[in-house]
Amino acid sequence: MSVATPPSHVPAMPGERLTLLYSSLSHALMHLMTAFYSVIVVSLAVSWNIPDHRLLELYGPAAILLGLGALPAGWLSDRWSAPGMIVIMLVGLGLSSIACGLVPTGDVLALGIALGGIGLFGSIYHSVGIGWVIRTASRQGHAMGVNGLFGSVGLALYGIFPAALISLHSWRAAFIVPGLICLGLAAALWWHWRAGAVGDRQMPPVAGVNPGRDAFWRVFIILSITMFVEGVQWQAMMYGAGLLFSGRLAGEIEAIRSFFGRHGVETQVVLWVGLATSLIYVLSGIAQYVIGNRVLDRYRLKSIYVIATGLGAFAMLMVAEGSGLIVLAGAVIAAILASATGPVENLLIARYTPSRYHGLGFGAKFVIAFGVGWLAIKMISVVKERTGELDWLFLGLAIAAVAMCLVSLLLPGGERKDEPAAVAQPAE
Repeated sequence: MSVATPPSHVPAMPGERLTLLYSSLSHALMHLMTAFYSVIVVSLAVSWNIPDHRLLELYGPAAILLGLGALPAGWLSDRWSAPGMIVIMLVGLGLSSIACGLVPTGDVLALGIALGGIGLFGSIYHSVGIGWVIRTASRQGHAMGVNGLFGSVGLALYGIFPAALISLHSWRAAFIVPGLICLGLAAALWWHWRAGAVGDRQMPPVAGVNPGRDAFWRVFIILSITMFVEGVQWQAMMYGAGLLFSGRLAGEIEAIRSFFGRHGVETQVVLWVGLATSLIYVLSGIAQYVIGNRVLDRYRLKSIYVIATGLGAFAMLMVAEGSGLIVLAGAVIAAILASATGPVENLLIARYTPSRYHGLGFGAKFVIAFGVGWLAIKMISVVKERTGELDWLFLGLAIAAVAMCLVSLLLPGGERKDEPAAVAQPAE
C-alpha cells in the first residue's frame, strides 16, 4: 500500500475542538435517532399486535426523506451556515421523536408522519456536518476518526439505549428521552454559535489533489456507483439487524435469558437483540477511530477503499450463510469495513469539490447513500415475508460487493507526498 503525506498542515482554527465536539455529538444523535426505530419496532409489534416487518415499513417514507433531504440541506448550508443547519436538525429531530412517543396506540398514520420528521431532519447532518468537520480540522484524518467514533457510538446506542428504556419504562420513553436530549444539545450549540465560540472556514488545499471539473466528475461518478451498493448494504444491516438477530441468535439469547432467570433476573428478548446490535457499532466505532488516526493520513485513499470493499463481500457472505456467533461476527466485520470506506468517500468528495459547493457535494452523496434506505427496507420485508429469513438478501449483497470493489479500481490515485499544502483561509 503506497504511503501518502498527511493532507495538510494548517493552523488550528479558533474553537476547533469545540466545533469538533458539537459536530461529533450531533453525529451520534443523528445515527441514534434515525436507527432506533428498528429496535423499538420489536416491542411495538407486541404492544400493537402488528407484525414487526409491517411496522418497519412505516419507516419507508422517512428513509426516503433521509436521502432526498440531504441535497436541499447541503444547498442551504452553502448559502447560510453549517452550525445553524445543525441547530435546526437537532430541534427537528427532538420534536419529531417526542411526537412519535406521544402517538395514540395503534395509530400507524400518526406514527408514520412523526417518523417522517425524523427522516427529514436527520437528512441534514451528513450533507452539512461532514464537510464542516473536514474544513475546520487541522488534522483531517484525526477529525474524521473522532467524528466517526461518535457516529458509531450513536449506532451502538440505537440498540441498547431504546432497549433499556423499553425494559425500564415503555416504548414511548424510548422515543421521548432521546428527543429531549436533542433539544438540550440544540440550545447549547445555538448559544456557542451566536457567541462566536463555534465557527467555520474554507476547505484547506491538499498536496497532489487538483479539484478540477474532470477529476470531480470522475470521482463522483465512480463513487455514485459504489455508494449506491454500500448504501443498500449499510441500510439493510442497520434496519435488518433486529429481525436478523432475533432469529439467528434465538438459541443463544434464550440460553442467556435462562441463565439470568435462574438467578432471579427476568429480561426481555429485545434487550439482548439491542445488545447484539450495539456490539456491532461499538467495535466499528473503535475501528473507525483507529483508522482515522493511523490509516487515513498515512496511506492512499484509493488503496484503502479497494481493499475494504473487496473484504466486504466476505463479510456479507458470513451474514448470509452464518448462524449464531458467525452471523454476529460477519455483521461486526461488515461494519468495521464500512468504517474505512465511509471516511474515504468523505475525504475524496471534500478534496475534489470546491469549498463553496461542499454542501451540494455531500448532499448528492447522501441522497444516494441514505436514499436507498427505502429500497433496503422493502427488500427486507419482501425477502422475510417470502422466505421467512434474510439469507438471500445478504447473499445478493455479497455479490454486489464484488462489483463494488472492481469499480473502485477506477478511482484516481490522488495524494502526493512531495508538495506542501497551502494554508486555508477563513470562510467569508
